[in-house]
Amino acid sequence: MANISDEIDDKWGSPSPMHDPYVLANFRVRESDVLITTPPKAGTTWMQQILHQLRTGGDESFTSIDDVVPWLERKRSGKSTQEVLDYYESIADPRVFKTHCTAEQTPGIDTANIILTSRDPRECCVSFYHHLNNMTDEAREMAGVALPATFDAHIDRWLDFAAWYRNVKSWWPYHDHEKVLWLRFQDMKSDLPASIDRIINFLGWEVSPEQRERVLEYSSFAWMKAHDEKFSSQGDGDKPVFKPGSFIREGKVGKYREMMSPEQEQRVLNKAKEMLELECLQFLGLED
Repeated sequence: MANISDEIDDKWGSPSPMHDPYVLANFRVRESDVLITTPPKAGTTWMQQILHQLRTGGDESFTSIDDVVPWLERKRSGKSTQEVLDYYESIADPRVFKTHCTAEQTPGIDTANIILTSRDPRECCVSFYHHLNNMTDEAREMAGVALPATFDAHIDRWLDFAAWYRNVKSWWPYHDHEKVLWLRFQDMKSDLPASIDRIINFLGWEVSPEQRERVLEYSSFAWMKAHDEKFSSQGDGDKPVFKPGSFIREGKVGKYREMMSPEQEQRVLNKAKEMLELECLQFLGLED
């Protein structure tokens, strides 16, 4: 049983419906842990599925991806922080968690294996707009988020909150760290087998050719779309968080162009250029 500390450093953040800083501050990291660290809508669920399938050699029996790859810092209705930590302690190795935390708020750097996926901020911005619209009214209320009046209003709020920028900026100093594997969404889309091989080599997991084929099948867009309910039920209780069939959408590269005007695109890119180093922009494919 973990012993929880009530006094924690301010770096862990403030409590909110989607963020429990006490879990982060008191989480006991293991060397075998894998933490998926991404900005929202940057391939997080996809990576949860890939890692769960690699860990199991191919499993289609799970009910919700959050049951097998929990969201580390999310508050759990009806459970204390201590109960959440005790549950995490009970999970068998290798444990896999997702988090949207910045590097400063992620426990276990230098100990856990970190897999970071990044995606074009224009894609993330548009995807998050659909994410909000596809949530049920009750789920949005529980999460403490409001539906934007217009797409332009959504961009204003997305830029102001700056989750994508803060996350990428915080992790860039670790991009060549031996315990960090940074994958780009567009590379995963263009060659998923090669990306999966990189993950296997990074983690040193034993995966047979037959298991690898199952992983590729169960991690494909077609399979995940056909089993949307396994990925859309990432909430507490039995009530749906998203409208049926809406969570796994399209996952295509370049779809932002169908919604974003050139002026809106430039606003998103300008903020990236303000906050990120040139080498990071080049790695992400965002330089001029």
